[in-house]
Amino acid sequence: MSKIICIDSSTLFFPALFSWERQMIDKHKGLHNRVVLPPQYYYFNSITSCLKKIGVDEGDKVIITLEGKSWRKDYSASYKAQRAGDREKHTLIDWDKTWKILGDLHTALDESTDWHFLREWKSESDDICAMVPKVFKDTECVIVTGDKDLHQLAYWPNVKIFNVNKKVNGSKGMYEKIDNPLKIIADKVRLGDISDNILVDKQDDTPEDVELRRLIINLLELPDYIEEAIKKILENLPEKELNLDRLPPFKDVKEKFLKIYNKDKIVTYEYCLRLQEKRDAKKLKIKQEKAEAKKKEKRK
Repeated sequence: MSKIICIDSSTLFFPALFSWERQMIDKHKGLHNRVVLPPQYYYFNSITSCLKKIGVDEGDKVIITLEGKSWRKDYSASYKAQRAGDREKHTLIDWDKTWKILGDLHTALDESTDWHFLREWKSESDDICAMVPKVFKDTECVIVTGDKDLHQLAYWPNVKIFNVNKKVNGSKGMYEKIDNPLKIIADKVRLGDISDNILVDKQDDTPEDVELRRLIINLLELPDYIEEAIKKILENLPEKELNLDRLPPFKDVKEKFLKIYNKDKIVTYEYCLRLQEKRDAKKLKIKQEKAEAKKKEKRK
């Protein structure tokens, strides 16, 4: 049965960009003299690495979601207001040039592959990811992300979360079972989210403040006009054909792309869940052993 693989682009591009930055800083310090490949190369490799682990079959759709201008800023001017200052700290990165390079890469991949690069200009990448399982409710949807905000989408029965930050078989990227997706929303509504500059005034937190946070945080229910705009895009995806001669000029790029259809690197959902259970059991055992050791120390 065909599936949809929905990749949150930001969650793969920014780690690639900052990895390039760290390598360049170390090179300037004389810590190594290696050739540092551009961030778009690492980004492309991250995409294909995830797809090889998930496995792409005939009839599958690959959707890569892109950022727009968030509708949330219309309701809260402070939302992610710190991000511009955060970017300024990365003095080695020319941000205008970076966005141009990323846009050119997406254009090249859009023209050469059957992947769908989607942007809705009033929405964030997360919003498009959020609408995929609602529009394709009878289709398995694999959400590829390192953003825990998107874990709330595991509430939908047709969603599997593929976490790009967790390792399996020596490399990053594996399925993760999310036990209580609604708790993610409840906790963030109650406590806020510093990373998105969603702050809570404990001395004067009104019911209106709580509802505003819920509006901003809850990906399961977006404003109607946002849902309709994204739904229109998703319901009108064009049929696409491969044109691999137009792939970006990376080394062995055709071979790397075609490997997403191979089956030798696939990690199944069931395997990842068993591995997660083993890891959770090991963590619990270590926690219990530490607690017991503290008790023994107190008794001495």
